[in-house]
Amino acid sequence: MSFSDAVAQLGTPIRLWVLWLSIMMIAAPVLLAIWRETRRIAVITGCATVLIIAGMQVLYSAVGMVRLLGIVHVVIWGPLFVWLALRLRRGGIRPAPRSVLLLFLATIGVSLVFDIADVLRWIAGERAPMVPAA
Repeated sequence: MSFSDAVAQLGTPIRLWVLWLSIMMIAAPVLLAIWRETRRIAVITGCATVLIIAGMQVLYSAVGMVRLLGIVHVVIWGPLFVWLALRLRRGGIRPAPRSVLLLFLATIGVSLVFDIADVLRWIAGERAPMVPAA
């Protein structure tokens, strides 16, 4: 079963959340590339997106649809979240790109809460697949 097939078997709220994450992972770097002051941020978030996609595919192939998959987000988005928050705090970003950046930051922040919880649950022994095996 592919990663996409496994996601399709998750509950509707989780599927909708994965859809939102996917949209944000693509839209944010594209939109941020429009403005000069956020082009570097666009490249870094775009690279993070590529790493997330590759990391999720590799880990899914190794362990299946288990809570440990959240570790990919924690490792990549954790530092990115801190860096983006510090960059926003420094200022110098016009309102439109700032809004895109805030929305992306809020999205990965919410994801990190769930991902950290999932990884901790996996460490605590909750290792069952989140979807039935094909």
